Amino acid sequence: MDQASNYTLPKRDPFDLNITEEPPTPEQVQTILEYVGKDNISQIIKGARDEKDALRKFKESKENFVRPVTVDWNNGKAIAGANDSEILKLVNATKL
Repeated sequence: MDQASNYTLPKRDPFDLNITEEPPTPEQVQTILEYVGKDNISQIIKGARDEKDALRKFKESKENFVRPVTVDWNNGKAIAGANDSEILKLVNATKL
């Protein structure tokens, strides 16, 4: 028996994928900062020390927002950067 043919990938719930090049709103940034936690704020907003500093820097210039950011709005998680394995973990862990 061919073992490869018996292998099935785990099923995940369907989800909507929205890709945008527009910067997030200040409210979305605040939510993203909550999702990543205090220790990772500088991964979302360049040079930010804390949430208040991050929001100030974002309002000064949208260019301070580090891209890309993958956000799971339904499950309260966000990943900064293009780390494919982390993004896949996020997508595969999604339970809508």
